Amino acid sequence: MDVQAIKRTFGIIGTDPELDRAIGIAAQVAATDLTVLITGESGTGKDVFPKIIHQNSTRKHGQYFAVNCGAIPEGTIDSELFGHEKGSFTGAVNERKGYFEIADKGTLFLDATK
Repeated sequence: MDVQAIKRTFGIIGTDPELDRAIGIAAQVAATDLTVLITGESGTGKDVFPKIIHQNSTRKHGQYFAVNCGAIPEGTIDSELFGHEKGSFTGAVNERKGYFEIADKGTLFLDATK
């Protein structure tokens, strides 16, 4: 999919060459099985890029799962991300799948914005 088609699909407005370059890179990495780190200032639309990558990848038929890490209570991040077994700690009354397991064969977007 070309950059202009991606912009139309995701409702991206803008003509800056750097924006087009970033979209092009997102489309390129979508064809790989790489882990991707997306950085940038708050409010720049970084949350759209994982969606672009997901929709243009072989994982597009799997689940897209976004997690706001800033909303996870302190001390529970391990359990949230990796899950836990019943009885593994006080209060673990059931087995719980973590976000990594839930998103298996799909895309997990960890948003660390505060």
